[in-house]
Amino acid sequence: MDFRQRENIGFEFIKSKMLPATPFGMELIKNISPFKKEEEDILKEELNNLNKLSKKYDIVKADINAVRRIFMQMKDVRGSIKFGTENILSDIELFEIKIILMHMEKLKPLIEKLTQNLTLTGFKIEALKDAVDILDPDGRRIPAFAIYDDYSDTLKALRKKKREIEIKMQESEEAFEGLKDKRLLIAVEEEKEERKIREELSVKIRPYFGILLSNIEAVARFDLLLEKYRVSKLYPSCMPQITEDVLILKDTRNPYICDILKEKGLEFTAISIDMSIGTTVLTGANMGGKSVTLKTVALNTYLALCGFFVYANVASIPLFDDIIMIFEEAQSVNRGLSSFGAQIVELKNLLNIIENKFVFAIFDEFARGTNPKEGEGIVRALVALLNKKRALSLLVTHFDHIAELSGCHYQVKGLQGVLEERISKALLTKSNDDAKIGAISEFMNYGIFKVEKEKKPPKEALMICRLLGLQEELLDILNEIN
Repeated sequence: MDFRQRENIGFEFIKSKMLPATPFGMELIKNISPFKKEEEDILKEELNNLNKLSKKYDIVKADINAVRRIFMQMKDVRGSIKFGTENILSDIELFEIKIILMHMEKLKPLIEKLTQNLTLTGFKIEALKDAVDILDPDGRRIPAFAIYDDYSDTLKALRKKKREIEIKMQESEEAFEGLKDKRLLIAVEEEKEERKIREELSVKIRPYFGILLSNIEAVARFDLLLEKYRVSKLYPSCMPQITEDVLILKDTRNPYICDILKEKGLEFTAISIDMSIGTTVLTGANMGGKSVTLKTVALNTYLALCGFFVYANVASIPLFDDIIMIFEEAQSVNRGLSSFGAQIVELKNLLNIIENKFVFAIFDEFARGTNPKEGEGIVRALVALLNKKRALSLLVTHFDHIAELSGCHYQVKGLQGVLEERISKALLTKSNDDAKIGAISEFMNYGIFKVEKEKKPPKEALMICRLLGLQEELLDILNEIN
């Protein structure tokens, strides 16, 4: 998925709720992507760690807060580390490296305690006391750095001599000019000695860079894990089971859409769906929330593959190689294509990909941008073809005779079972069309249910036309046609 699609389904919304404490964690979140097929064991380890953290978070909360306090003081020193692999480090760079080494020294026992109490795996902070001692020879562990006299007897002697001259300069104005030249010569020698010491320190600290970078990686992953836990609490969630070829979501939600509805005083209707290899078709009336179902399924599948909890009561997700969504987009115009043309180009690419990859393909009203007869024929052919491939496909359509070819047929409940008279009565108090549309939406049931494949898509459009007061002349013609 590209950024636009991730934003569309609500994944970028989830990311925006994550507040990592370190620049390292922030970078991981920025670049987060699904685990690859060959990384299945790593994905399962991540999910298991998240599950263990979730179960015992309250017990270890004090230690986690202590860890986060250290995290929040960390700066990104990887630029200095990279520079220092071949160059002499400056005082500022040596200071930055000393500080993060001291942070690691404090973190080590805390992380060890947490991983032991939670039985987490994959997080290890290596000891770096010897590295800290190089930059902190007196062992005071003060957050400061300087080229101390103790680094060199020569430096100590030069500085002592320079101080003696400076005292004499203050005591005698007559000898000031002559002493100034002597001081300058000593200062030059002092600078040479300091540069020599910086070079020696850079060489001594260099062998520890690999361990430090490994520690930084562990810190980044731990920071990310804590944020994954935090966003899992936005709405009810669970640990997804990674399966071979079955996708199950029970009572699943989309936090992005949930928040939008909450602002309007509405509630999200939880969705349950069970899919296997082949094509699952979703039908339903206009305004019925079919696109919401697609986005909810896509979001939670994507979350699972990125090592997050899923916003559902139960979740089983296959480890897909890719999730591909094809739907009408305004951006197709920028590419010089009609919406239908853009969909066909994307379909061509999809069909090439599924020959070699295990794909979850999602279609929102595919081929709606062409004439209905041809569009229905194209979608029927597409469903028949996808049923032969090792892929899971979820397809929303208004076309008739599509569900009968699918492996499974779901339908949005919409206005089914709601009397038109009841809705009409509620609309009497609404003064404008926008208010009426909002009132109709309140009667909509956005849940989905499994139906017989042969059942045709519901025809609630005429009811909505009547409820919104479409002209009687047109309604009479529509009734005759239908």
